[in-house]
Amino acid sequence: MKQIVIFSAIFLVLIIVFYASCSSVPLKQHSNTDIIALEDIESQNIEAIVVNGVIDFTLSEYRGMWNTAPDNGNLLFFATVASKMYREEELELAISEAARQASMLYNTKVDVKFAVKSNNRDLGYLEAIDIQYDKALEEDLKSKIIVRSHYIDNEGTYVLAELEGINFKGNFSDILTLEGEPDWLYNIPEIPGYLVSIGSVQRSRYKIDSIRLADEQALANLAKQVSVVVKAKRIDRDSEISGTTFSETNYEVTSTYIRGFYVLGRWSSDNGNTYHTLAVCPENQ
Repeated sequence: MKQIVIFSAIFLVLIIVFYASCSSVPLKQHSNTDIIALEDIESQNIEAIVVNGVIDFTLSEYRGMWNTAPDNGNLLFFATVASKMYREEELELAISEAARQASMLYNTKVDVKFAVKSNNRDLGYLEAIDIQYDKALEEDLKSKIIVRSHYIDNEGTYVLAELEGINFKGNFSDILTLEGEPDWLYNIPEIPGYLVSIGSVQRSRYKIDSIRLADEQALANLAKQVSVVVKAKRIDRDSEISGTTFSETNYEVTSTYIRGFYVLGRWSSDNGNTYHTLAVCPENQ
């Protein structure tokens, strides 16, 4: 009788542990579909679309995630997070990333160091960039982020989000296309009332790093345009002569504030080896 009681107690504990472990998993995979529901965003009725392998955002079915031109004035943000051990954490981090981008709209301090190195030819490149924005505002904006689309692949989570209650004036409808390479890769568009910039970088190990670096390059280029107006730059020069070889590096340091920094679109080319960002800010800074 004692053995039966002990066995029953052990069996009951195992049942409790089993159900507790099941209830702690917020992602539920359906057997007949690639769509899963996340419990922590049920209030927005968002479904995550799971894609086997790695998403190619240049394909027409996905490239709308990278076309973030304002939709009827509403601001859109593409946010990505590399895959985590507990994948249910990725959506919240992606929303935080969207809020970070949104907070940079208001006021961003940009310190940029460009280098132009001459060794019988000129090579211009970004040396370093430091970005400062209101992190408290980022926290406040999380509650105003509305998720429009949510994808998951083997590398991470991707979100197209809208910032509620803020509009952007201007006509951007002719800039972005859904077929072929975007024209802005080769011809920087002119947008009345805005400064326009393109940032291009070589691929990093993680897609999120490639995208962020291209964004920062575009921001740095805008800061350079703004600094020409406010004349807030200086030139440092280092020279070295060795035999018949002459090498000279010019450093152009820009420090300014950017208001209204906004990414209109992104693209990757050369088999994913190069990432590009098209960004703007109001001309009147």
